[in-house]
Amino acid sequence: MVKQIYLIRHGKTVWNGEKAYIGQTELPLSEEGIEQSEKLKDYFSDIPLDKAYTSPLKRCVNTMEIILAGRAIPKILVDEFKEINMGDWEGIPFSEIKRTDPAAYEKRGLEIDCFTPPNGESFFDLQQRVMPAFERIVREEPTENILIIGHSGVNRVILSAILGLDLRDILKLSLPYGCVRKVWYDPEKESWSCEIDEKGQKQ
Repeated sequence: MVKQIYLIRHGKTVWNGEKAYIGQTELPLSEEGIEQSEKLKDYFSDIPLDKAYTSPLKRCVNTMEIILAGRAIPKILVDEFKEINMGDWEGIPFSEIKRTDPAAYEKRGLEIDCFTPPNGESFFDLQQRVMPAFERIVREEPTENILIIGHSGVNRVILSAILGLDLRDILKLSLPYGCVRKVWYDPEKESWSCEIDEKGQKQ
């Protein structure tokens, strides 16, 4: 029984400031994010789904609620699917960190896989948190069609792990707001395959 997992990044969020480190900060969906979620609802309207799993952060929960409105599908919050914890850098603009701590800013760029902001997590830490929960869902649940709504960092560490990609190249994975990654797991062959659909259109 090949399992199909739809790995989704939540819709775009409200953030009025300059580009900043946003990890576990709670942010609502923007109007654009709501529209992206509505498009995902249309996309999944005739796709059978057995269960839906999501990060408990409201941008993911809201995306899930829009996609699955009116459908009697079990919806499960997974704490391990929260976005990477940026610690003391949460909500701080990139430019501010670059100005006040240029050495740390540069080090993160050079060591993106293992760099840990003060009181936060590295992408390696995130992968260690996320993957046991992801593998438990995929390998142990008897469901065939699974929806997972996560974050940019969370979905990237999942894809890096199952496809054998180096975490140092994690930011090369394109995961725009509202994108879908279709992932298949064949338990007999213990093999993975995936494809991306960034425009919400079936391929």
